[in-house]
Amino acid sequence: MRPEFTSILFEEPAKAVGNLERVEQQLAPTLLAPLASLLSQSPDPDGALNLLERYVYGAPPRVLGDIAHYPTALSYLVAIFSYSGYLAETLLSEPELVVQFALDRNFTKLKSQEDLMQDYARFSTTQPDPWLAASLARFKRRNYLRLVLKDVLRLSTLGETTLELSILADVILTNAWHYCDRELAKRYGQPEYRDAQGRIARAGFSIVSLGKLGGNELNYNSDIDLLFLYSHDGETSGGNERESVITNKEYFVHLARAITRTITQPTSQGQVFRIDLRLRPEGDQGDLAISLRSAREYYEHRARDWELQMLIKARHSAGEAKLTRDFLRSVEDYVYRSPGDFVAVESILLARERISKKLRESRGHAIDVKHHRGGIRDIEFLVQCLQRLHGRQDHWVRSGGTLFALRKLNDKGWLSDRDYAALTADYDFLRKVEHRVQMDAGQQTHRLPSDAQALERLARRTGVEPAAGERPSDALLRRVRQAFTRVDDIYQRVIHHPADPSVLGTAFELTPAPTLLADSGRQPFDSLVSYLAVQAPEVAGLVREANLTERARRNATRLLAAMVSSSERFTPVREKPEALRRALEVASTSDYLTDLLVHHPEDLAMLDPTRSAPPDPAAEQLEIGIALPVVSEPFPWAAAPELDLREKMALLRREFRARVLALGAADIADGGSASAMLKRWSANAARCIASALVVAMGAVNHDPRPESSAEMPFVVLAMGRLGLSEFDLASDADLIFVTACETAREELEYWTRVTERTLEVLSSYTRDGTLFAVDTRLRPRGQEGELVVSADALLSYLAENAQAWELLTYLKANPVAGNPRLGQELTKHISQTIFDRMGAFGDFEGELHQMRRRLERKGPTSEGAFKTAPGGYYDVDFAVSYLRLRARLEAPLGANMVEQISELQTRGLIATPDAEALRAGAGLLRSLDHALRLVTGKAPGGLPEHPGHAEAAEAITHRWELLPDGRTLAEELRETQRQLRYVYRRLVESE
Repeated sequence: MRPEFTSILFEEPAKAVGNLERVEQQLAPTLLAPLASLLSQSPDPDGALNLLERYVYGAPPRVLGDIAHYPTALSYLVAIFSYSGYLAETLLSEPELVVQFALDRNFTKLKSQEDLMQDYARFSTTQPDPWLAASLARFKRRNYLRLVLKDVLRLSTLGETTLELSILADVILTNAWHYCDRELAKRYGQPEYRDAQGRIARAGFSIVSLGKLGGNELNYNSDIDLLFLYSHDGETSGGNERESVITNKEYFVHLARAITRTITQPTSQGQVFRIDLRLRPEGDQGDLAISLRSAREYYEHRARDWELQMLIKARHSAGEAKLTRDFLRSVEDYVYRSPGDFVAVESILLARERISKKLRESRGHAIDVKHHRGGIRDIEFLVQCLQRLHGRQDHWVRSGGTLFALRKLNDKGWLSDRDYAALTADYDFLRKVEHRVQMDAGQQTHRLPSDAQALERLARRTGVEPAAGERPSDALLRRVRQAFTRVDDIYQRVIHHPADPSVLGTAFELTPAPTLLADSGRQPFDSLVSYLAVQAPEVAGLVREANLTERARRNATRLLAAMVSSSERFTPVREKPEALRRALEVASTSDYLTDLLVHHPEDLAMLDPTRSAPPDPAAEQLEIGIALPVVSEPFPWAAAPELDLREKMALLRREFRARVLALGAADIADGGSASAMLKRWSANAARCIASALVVAMGAVNHDPRPESSAEMPFVVLAMGRLGLSEFDLASDADLIFVTACETAREELEYWTRVTERTLEVLSSYTRDGTLFAVDTRLRPRGQEGELVVSADALLSYLAENAQAWELLTYLKANPVAGNPRLGQELTKHISQTIFDRMGAFGDFEGELHQMRRRLERKGPTSEGAFKTAPGGYYDVDFAVSYLRLRARLEAPLGANMVEQISELQTRGLIATPDAEALRAGAGLLRSLDHALRLVTGKAPGGLPEHPGHAEAAEAITHRWELLPDGRTLAEELRETQRQLRYVYRRLVESE
């Protein structure tokens, strides 16, 4: 044996010597030293050398010569031969593949679906095979070689490996679908139906993936769980054969069967995939393909809980993506039930126990990293339990992939940092062990080998670090058992006791509380109040005084359970009784604000109406003026040099969130006019924008940097609701970024970078959440225009190119950040330019009428639609804008609609009865809109259909005294819209 090989610990030295002698005869001498180094680091030097000996005697001399020129190929050979005897057979039959990998500059790239589709097109052209299944199987094996190499050489993470395995499966399914559909259409014609207009259209087909494939976390040897959908019933157009017209259902069942047969039939390269169709509706008794209508009906009325559970990971794999999207949207409400639905959790637990029992009975003491208590399956169950419990109200936690879902659950506080770190690390490790087991023999197994030598090889392949004197196999078993114990502990604590104050309360001198298994209904609420009566009687008294409804008890239970989780959280509950009263009012009314408090109970103090808050310049000015202040003052810390960008973004989000809670709670409790409430929300948004601009300037290098806003050649204009001082919860901020006319090119580039960073500060999702969406599409030429526009260019565009709807939009322009003097001057010029531009339209009033009618036709037209329906808010907006334009009347900066109506009345431009009707109608519509946003956290299209939301909206509008006695919300809205439409027609359409 050559000296460089003597230090390698072969299990069978004599056999290794013979293999080495034969390898040395075939390999170039320059490769022997690298080979010794590679074998010394190999987890299985005996197996690698044995397979290498077979390879060098089977490979053509040309390939061996290429390996000498590209020694990276040798490292790839040893890696595959060390980890996978299964995939080694592919290299032995196609020895040139390893050289192709060595020459591939994109070898380490994470390939997209488009990349792999192109790869298959080239592969099927250069190496055609009339048998599609064989072609797909060869293509899969080639890519598995590439992915295993990247995996074992640590060129890809677990998430990247499973994602690319899943993308590869999608590509294979797509190509199988294309081929089978084309062949079926030749025989039967196209599957057709008549659309709503009576036109003949082709029915769609899609393949929905579930399980591991659906979560983009496919193993090397996973089954793929599929569901075949088609869009419409009908019949085919007829093909080349006589009597070939069949129903669409028959056509798509044939198609599903053809795809399944193609993917599963044996080839010389093995099956492409094993397909499991038992998760489809009705299981083995159901049709292979099901219509969208039938699928919706099944999951709404007949699906069992575990069938809804598995839809968490459902996603589109092949076929018509829109059909899959329509299906998934239609079943979301059944999948994600409201928080506290422990029926779903219990069903999962029962399934888990059945699996564990079956495992114990059938496998004795074998270690199964997937099914063992505390194994991979438990982590996946834990994630899906939390997603179903919280996914309805917290859409952010919805995710098919386990690792991604873990991160989202941690982001939103449903998993602690410690549990998240442990679960992520253990899931990564257990999946790695699972992959190493599967890639060795190419089998779907999750069990550790019982053979001692095989277990040693697996331990080395996994890369565990043994302690001094410890064998690798012992280190592997120790690490696996540690993972099982840690995962099971978290599972029991999170799932079995999700809101048990006894676990946490003892840390701050609260005696153990009774187990709190759920957070819905009377019993858990009563249990919690009884617990508080012993521990903190004054708190229990406040809770009882609130006289909460059954619906409110669920929110209150969640809220109080979060409050008792630590001393820091519970102290304000005791010390701030008025804040607690406000919190209980919030729980009675707003699911959205309750969620904020549950996730951030430390913000409870913000709800105290007696607190002495730091002065807010914007709020102070709002109390004495009718308009939003010209350019808001940023938060003091926005320019602090000792804070980095990440810290400032976190602070901005916390400030915004705390003020949202305070504003929302105050509005629910005290009400008032909608214009006053929305001015406060507008001031909060404007201050955040001004702060984001200062933060962005600090993050973008520039010399010299403006010392004050008065020196900036730059202003941010608010449009839409923010420009009108009518910004609300869940509103978008429509912004235009403008530089002074004389700005040089270098300055323009600087302010463009500042704008981009400002948008990042405002819009990015961080661990502390988001602020609000920012829309910049109202700038000149929309998305095609420059992000930052000069004042001259803006005015020139309005004077020469703007359409009528843009002129109407720019009437609401209001400066909120940057140079206040520039903002005032610019908005004055904008108004004058709009008034002058009106003459360019032959019939400007007619343009406005047409615009209003288009909006009316485009949007929801039901009486419950607040904006677009006849008598909706657009009638108020268009009437006021029309009167302003006709009178060439500038409005005070930031004046809202009610204030503009009053000014028109004062100037004699509108009669008092009409002004009163417009003010009352605008006030009611904005109040209803605001109330529903507080309840749901979303912009409403109209009156709510959800009974709980409707009840909460009715309660809050009664509290605000918006409804006359004996009149419902729908009745009051209907009457208001009737009056507004009457006034609109008289003011605008009669002119």
